[in-house]
Amino acid sequence: MSQDVHINFSRDNRRTPDWKGSTLASEWKSRKRGELKWWFPASAVAWGALAIFLGSVGWSPWVVVPLGILGVVGLAIGPFLKEKAKVKDASVTTRLQSMLTKGSGSALAPLADEVPLNTWRVHKSRIEVPYLRRDAEEQFITAVKNAEPVLVLGSSMAGKTRMAAQLIKENFSDTRVFIPDAPDGVSNILNVGDIPRGHVIWLDDLERYLRDPKDLKARWIQELQSNGNILVATMRSTSYESFMPNSEEQSKSGWDTLQCFTKVYLTDETAESVRLANSSGNPELSMGIMNYGLGTYLGGGYLAVERLEAGRSSKPAGRAFVLAAIDWQRAGVTDPIPRGTAENLLYAYLGSTQSRVTSSEITEGLAWATDKAGGGGLFGLVEETDEGLRPFDYLVDFVSSTNTPIPYSLWLAVERCVASGSQLNRAGVIAEASGQLPSAAVLFERAAMQGDQDGMHNYSISLERQDQIVEAMKWDQKAADAGNLQALTGLAVKMLRSGEQTDDALRMLREAADAGDGSAMANLGVVLLEKGKTAEGFEWYRRAADAGSALGMVNYGIQLEHQGDESAAKAWYERAKDRGDASGAAHFQLSMLADKLGDKDEADRLLREAVARRNPTAMGRLGMIMAGQGRHNEAKTLFEGAAQRGGAVGLAMVGRDLADQGKYPQAEQHFKRAIAQGLLGAVTDLDVMYANTGRIEEAKEQYMAAISANDDVALRNYGGLLIHEKKLAEGEETFRRAAAHGSAVGMYFTAEALFAGGKADDQAEALVLLEQAASLGNLDALCESGRRAADEGDLEEARLRLRKAADGGHTYAAECLRLIESHGGEV
Repeated sequence: MSQDVHINFSRDNRRTPDWKGSTLASEWKSRKRGELKWWFPASAVAWGALAIFLGSVGWSPWVVVPLGILGVVGLAIGPFLKEKAKVKDASVTTRLQSMLTKGSGSALAPLADEVPLNTWRVHKSRIEVPYLRRDAEEQFITAVKNAEPVLVLGSSMAGKTRMAAQLIKENFSDTRVFIPDAPDGVSNILNVGDIPRGHVIWLDDLERYLRDPKDLKARWIQELQSNGNILVATMRSTSYESFMPNSEEQSKSGWDTLQCFTKVYLTDETAESVRLANSSGNPELSMGIMNYGLGTYLGGGYLAVERLEAGRSSKPAGRAFVLAAIDWQRAGVTDPIPRGTAENLLYAYLGSTQSRVTSSEITEGLAWATDKAGGGGLFGLVEETDEGLRPFDYLVDFVSSTNTPIPYSLWLAVERCVASGSQLNRAGVIAEASGQLPSAAVLFERAAMQGDQDGMHNYSISLERQDQIVEAMKWDQKAADAGNLQALTGLAVKMLRSGEQTDDALRMLREAADAGDGSAMANLGVVLLEKGKTAEGFEWYRRAADAGSALGMVNYGIQLEHQGDESAAKAWYERAKDRGDASGAAHFQLSMLADKLGDKDEADRLLREAVARRNPTAMGRLGMIMAGQGRHNEAKTLFEGAAQRGGAVGLAMVGRDLADQGKYPQAEQHFKRAIAQGLLGAVTDLDVMYANTGRIEEAKEQYMAAISANDDVALRNYGGLLIHEKKLAEGEETFRRAAAHGSAVGMYFTAEALFAGGKADDQAEALVLLEQAASLGNLDALCESGRRAADEGDLEEARLRLRKAADGGHTYAAECLRLIESHGGEV
């Protein structure tokens, strides 16, 4: 390959190029101005004046005459030299005016590696993809390295320019590139007597230079070749054929010039298209290659987008047809959009400025949209078939990449369309992801009615969101019977939430998990953890996450968070959210993390997104927040929704309402379902209900279970129950164990038990424990110690402690404080 190649414009010193390492040492010789220098005529005048002076003073004629001749000759040839300099100046100007690029520094042409693709006239692709190797490359390189002018032929979108430019940049990166302006850039250069040497001469769309025989001649191609230049041209096959001789005109203009080139044909043959599609690594690109060919799909796509944008003003009705056809595909219906449907949707795409479209505008617009002239005769923006209008695939991909919302009117049309169950289900999935839940529900129902398995399962999910649980389970059962694993998992989960047939549900989960369903794996992990099988449960979480289950990712992230690895947990939550996390579990966990980090706004936003996905845990938490704000009706609605979906907080809160209404059996069932999910507060709720209904022994059993789990609320209620029964001694051992673990409640009730025992030796220990509990902020301990201080006459300390307890909400402390103030210190 030549190194540091320059141009030498001359008509001699011709040589054949050797691309194996030789260097052509010629270079540009440019000047700022080519006019005659001032000193040349001045010198001539000076010589003449000197001759006259010397003659006047008697010098010899042999000296004076030659000096005079020099002056005359100088003045005579001055204009000639000046004109010659101007010609040189003009040739440099011509060079600059006849080329499309300029190199860095003093060079008049850039290196091949410096020339961007758009300068080679490569059509810009809207999809960023690496260059894909073509079958014709070896033939091209062989011809170029043999110093043969090369003409790449193919269809208008075959990728001719892209391939040739890529190969020149790769194989001749340090060779300078001369790109003559069309149509007369070559003729201008050669007509002033200049020939570039050691350059790549780039003639893209060669027909542009051949329209006038004076612009490009066969002998010029040969002359450029013999001066060590690489000539590369491209041309459409149809244009090439137009230059061929025929029976009426044996010698067409330009045909002789074309015969100077070695032809390399670039076609989108099936075998190459299959290879390119398989190696592209992009599903949309692969399909585009197979349907249209690589060059047409990428290069033609750019032109299609340009036409679509230009249609905003030139053919708005035609553009509306195209957009309707595109969005029909984006909505999940792969069949063409019926023409009548597209026509009815035109106003959704014309905008508010277009008040009325005439029938002629509709006809002209459709003709524009289907016209293949803008696509080199290979494609229109839409294709009209017997079924309707099908858009150019590239445009579908392009519009999809802009995330432009699909109009509501099109979703309504999709709801009513005639399509297969699988297409209706796919449209439902896209509608749901787009926030069009009513349309999604309609589409899932229609897909289910047609017997589509996925449609049945998705319809079940839709019904569940509407709290139609029984009907949802019926559709899950139908889909499961048809072999749908996700439906089998969904049915098992609904059974577990209802608290019925848990053994059958567990069997179904194992069946689906063993068959590879990630959601089943994640839910099986939940059940196993609830049963105390921690290691096995965590293992199923990991397997579910690796299998791509959003629920598995969330549950595995929760495990990592419990282990203190919040960054890894957040990464799994984000992955789950990015997968679409329909359950809202990832949003809820991210909300909790944001809340922990103090980002309240982000926490609230994510929490509400989780609630919008009907996540029962999120509904319970938001319900508690609403209740704390006094918005009890909203809180009740959230609790009921959470309870219907099996959320522990919702179950417990609905259970409290049922208990207040005297519906104890229903309340008990809700409390027990909440307890099964590990909600300790529900244990206390159940205890209280038992105690209030006279089921004291059952209440004590529940209290002891909760106390074993370090539930201080249960411990307090248990102590209160024993005080009421005057049986504090019965619980002393339990209280002491809790106190030993640092429980202020345990300390307080141990002190009370010792006080109640009446033993003198126990009083001192009781006072110490009471003081410890008070110092930890236990309200009961503060109240009791304050009351004792008042009895001993220390009213200041009594007021201090009682006020602190009263401010914390302790009603008895507040009453004691009022008694002190009104009775002079007696309590």
